Amino acid sequence: SVALKGGAPITVAQVDGPVRGMTWPDDGTIVFATANATTGLQRVAASGGEVTVLTRPDAARGEADHLSPGRLPGGRAVLFTTTSRTGEHVALLDLETGDRKILVRGGTGPRYVESGHLVYVANGVLQAVPFDLRTRTMTGTPVPVLQQFGMLGRVSPVLDVAANGTLVYARGS
Repeated sequence: SVALKGGAPITVAQVDGPVRGMTWPDDGTIVFATANATTGLQRVAASGGEVTVLTRPDAARGEADHLSPGRLPGGRAVLFTTTSRTGEHVALLDLETGDRKILVRGGTGPRYVESGHLVYVANGVLQAVPFDLRTRTMTGTPVPVLQQFGMLGRVSPVLDVAANGTLVYARGS
């Protein structure tokens, strides 16, 4: 059992707009997104400090924003949603190199599950697909897992997955 102690809140960072998702990778930082479309994903030390911009939406490629980051074990990469004129897409950002790649066209709200699966929302349905952490690729066919959960707008599902695989979600709108 873990005992939590209370205390005074501390300011970790001043952000440039309403937060549109965050995750706490294994590297002691917090990666987050805001509603400011000129910055995509940003990072700050979990203990507080200066904010670093990790991504900026590429208007020339039709990107509008980057949001809803999700952790991958090891702290070397994060999942996120990119919005564009053609819809939403699940993407991966390598935190060491800055390289980005699209994993799923037409998906949003990606999360990694310790069972070795990537879960994301497509057409209002939570999908699960086997995911290889070493190659950072999907290794199977997506299967539907859950319907009838809340969404904030059209791109942010009201759900998350704990490290032990427990799915938490809100029903309705």
